[in-house]
Amino acid sequence: MEFRKFKEIVINNRLHYTDVEETLDEFYDTVNCKGDIPKLMKEIGRKLNVMIIEIPMKYDDFGAVFLNTTYSNYLLLNSNQPRNKMYFAFCHDIYHVLKGSTNYINEKREVYFNNDYTTDENERKANLFAANLLMPKVEFNKIYRLYKSEDLSTEDIVLKLMNYFDSTFVSVLIRLFELDILKDINEVKPLLEIKKDDLKKKLEKLWINTEIITPTLNDEMSHVFNMIEKEGKDLIKNQFMSEYNYYKIVERLKKMYEEIRIIDENI
Repeated sequence: MEFRKFKEIVINNRLHYTDVEETLDEFYDTVNCKGDIPKLMKEIGRKLNVMIIEIPMKYDDFGAVFLNTTYSNYLLLNSNQPRNKMYFAFCHDIYHVLKGSTNYINEKREVYFNNDYTTDENERKANLFAANLLMPKVEFNKIYRLYKSEDLSTEDIVLKLMNYFDSTFVSVLIRLFELDILKDINEVKPLLEIKKDDLKKKLEKLWINTEIITPTLNDEMSHVFNMIEKEGKDLIKNQFMSEYNYYKIVERLKKMYEEIRIIDENI
């Protein structure tokens, strides 16, 4: 990420803090939990009437696809991206689900900090919302102080926070500045230049499991099609859905699945 863009993000986040806090209150009131978000994705989805499904998609340049049908809502998470980015994409998209962004339905969502980030207000708020979900202010400050007490470098602290909060390296950096934990923004410049391969080596040096930056490649669509078949038969039997509509929905889902998934015999 460019240093200029980093500074813009920090400044803009502070402008949207009040609005995002209201959305966070709405989220916690609806979901009624404040646990480990990555481990609760399915449960959160059910509370919001959205089925969360992981699929290894062809491209790793976007985070999710939201699909709205007459009967159900699906959030398809791209498992062909580092899992910390997938978790951030999930939290980002939950904001859109809550706020009902008009341009959100049935389109691809790019991964964290896409090109529209500094110009699209909804995208800025969604990323700030995601950072707050994954890295709650009180706990973030507490864990930071713990790592700081070990006299670690800023880079090592960021890596440890990234691992602890299942978040991305850049999002942790931004969180440190928007919460006024770090003051000298010029300290960020060399950290923004760290490449993915270097990141892996640095994690290994700290004895941190590198799975956090590795794609899971989970594919849950077989479970989805089995569930749809079972529920579809019940709906048709009880005359709540026509056989025609059922097959149209299945056909649409299968077509979309074939278009976006990785075709790899090893997955």
